[in-house]
Amino acid sequence: MPVIPVVNGVLPRPDGGSLKGIFLDPSAARTLQRLGGENLCLLLPYIHGRERLYPAGVAVKAGKMWTQDVYLLEPQRKVSALFAEVQGMGRYRSSSFRLEKDLLVAEDAESLDLGKLRGEGYPCIEGGGWQALEGQTLRKGYDDLPVSIHGVDYEDGSPLELEANLGGILSPEHAHTVEHGIIRCLNQYGLCTSRTLAAAMAAEASELRHSVDVGYRLRAPEIFGVTSTGSCGNPLAHLAQFHLAREILKGVESGQSLLESVETGRKRALSRIAEDLELTASAGLRVMQGLKKGMWHDDSRLDSPTLVRVLQRFPPSPWQ
Repeated sequence: MPVIPVVNGVLPRPDGGSLKGIFLDPSAARTLQRLGGENLCLLLPYIHGRERLYPAGVAVKAGKMWTQDVYLLEPQRKVSALFAEVQGMGRYRSSSFRLEKDLLVAEDAESLDLGKLRGEGYPCIEGGGWQALEGQTLRKGYDDLPVSIHGVDYEDGSPLELEANLGGILSPEHAHTVEHGIIRCLNQYGLCTSRTLAAAMAAEASELRHSVDVGYRLRAPEIFGVTSTGSCGNPLAHLAQFHLAREILKGVESGQSLLESVETGRKRALSRIAEDLELTASAGLRVMQGLKKGMWHDDSRLDSPTLVRVLQRFPPSPWQ
């Protein structure tokens, strides 16, 4: 089965969902045009940073296709791009690939039944057909930890939601990290499994730690909680926004220029945050305190059985 790498993680709903997309890569455009509307093509997420294809994706058949000029920014230029409507024809996976007449081909593509996998103890969450945008973890207590993931349907823009109560399995900090990890998984891999969730949680925690480290080193508290997947709503980030805005306003009102107000406001905001959260002056320890106390995250690794239990609490997709 011919393969087209998907760099933005957007996949159609596997059970017949349709999606309109732009195919800028010439080889991807040629693949669709050669297949026409009868043969299947496998869309596989391309994992940035690891520079490889994720082996599970969605098989599609092409519908209406047309070319249209588009403008690209880097570098600025006008190109002719292929637009196409594709329809999801099921989940597939492949572990072996080859190049055949400038086409990437999956040699051993086989159907992937997520319902069967869940019944066998390997629960997954479907990411095709929708985009996970944000989440919420309510800290009601160890035995009552509601976690929700909010997103939109690619076809009609309707709101979608995943909900689970992770009470009795995780600490509130781990549940918050799971929330972020699931969103990252669904948008990067198009599928959340125990393995991809573990990788996503590790990446999320690493980027959050980095945001604290860089925020202090550059004296830029506005960086706190910002990752490649968005920003984390947490006490540290909220305090940073509050104190920074207030200190900048004080500086302007006292006669400082805007640039001077921003510079002094950042320094004072960092001091206020350290006082409010009782953060140490030690750089390394301060990063960990910022992650755990300030952001309510736990970066310690969870074992696979625990992650399986977590995913079993969630529905297999936002439509179920």
